[in-house]
Amino acid sequence: MTASLLTRYGYSPAPDAARWFAVADEVAAILGVDALERDAANKPPFTEVEILRRSGLLPLTIPARFGGTGIGWSTAFEIVQRVARADNSIGQLLGYHYIFQAFPFIDLDESRGQALADECLDHQWLWSSTGTPQGPQATARRTDGGHLVTGRKPFATGSRVAEKIYARAVLDGGDRLALVIDTASDGVLRHDDWDVLGSRLTATNTIEFRDVFVPDAAVITNLGAHDGEREPHQVLTTPAFQLLFAHAYLAAAEGAVLTARDYTLSTARPWFHAEVETASDDPFIQNHYGSFAAKLQALAAVVEQATTALQWAFDAGETLTAAERAGVAEQIAAAKITAHEVSLDVTARIFDVTGARAAGSKYGFDRYWRDVRTHTLHDPVAYKYNELGRYFLNGAEPVPSAYR
Repeated sequence: MTASLLTRYGYSPAPDAARWFAVADEVAAILGVDALERDAANKPPFTEVEILRRSGLLPLTIPARFGGTGIGWSTAFEIVQRVARADNSIGQLLGYHYIFQAFPFIDLDESRGQALADECLDHQWLWSSTGTPQGPQATARRTDGGHLVTGRKPFATGSRVAEKIYARAVLDGGDRLALVIDTASDGVLRHDDWDVLGSRLTATNTIEFRDVFVPDAAVITNLGAHDGEREPHQVLTTPAFQLLFAHAYLAAAEGAVLTARDYTLSTARPWFHAEVETASDDPFIQNHYGSFAAKLQALAAVVEQATTALQWAFDAGETLTAAERAGVAEQIAAAKITAHEVSLDVTARIFDVTGARAAGSKYGFDRYWRDVRTHTLHDPVAYKYNELGRYFLNGAEPVPSAYR
């Protein structure tokens, strides 16, 4: 269930979810104290990862059948959202981790899945990936007892601070292997080159592999040459990521509005023509907040619907059809588009309710917009409009791929 700014009447969270929401709120309170200062410092978030690790939030998406908590995607994304309101970068980091930690279990048999789950629970690893699917891909060549992986990939969110990398590497014949790479392995180089406008603490650096040995036991599966060759239930990774982005954007917009409201109530002054005593009584400021609340409520509803659809697709498992997978993916595309538009609009317009003094750098109201402006460039929203339009008009189902 997506969080919102207004009372959630009739909301029934999953069993034990309230416990984890409380933990997420505690983590958010810690991160919120110095979020602006840490954003300005732009250091790799090792300390923040330890806060997540100590909280117990990291292993929650390990399936229950392997001894994990096995939380659903509604609970997982709400945890992410609660953290992301206070520190959007760390919320994103946690969301990426939840997905990469969960997806290996789709392709592992019971024995290997149990072994991986046991290690995850013992070590409380943070998971990352090999970054963008665009450009040259990492390659794998056979050697005694495993494979040697070589390649250089930018935009590998979390890689600088993660212990495990969910990697894809291409074999000579064109097939792709899914692998688990230990970041402590010889030949793994994690660069400090993430210095951008926003989402600054996501540790989205370049990662490089120089003949990294990956033993056979760490090979998850052969993915084939293209995601379109796999079964529908095996290619829910991209919809899950697109939905994570929608949650992160919603969280940034919510965080911006909540922070602006605090400022309006405590510090902002009404415009002198308003002829009222406080900013909160200024009718034009009230109108803006009404607009914010309406937009965020609408976005929350769309995101919630998409989250329910994703969970349904996961629960369907091997019975999920290609048409059903497409329908879920397009609900998520609609959520992603809406989140893109609303978050950019709201995070930019909070200055209309805080006034000129709030533009001071010490307040940091700009960081919410910077975070969403940076991350909304992840994949062009124009292609999502086109994808959704083709589906709605012509029933064109997106072929599963890195962005669909």
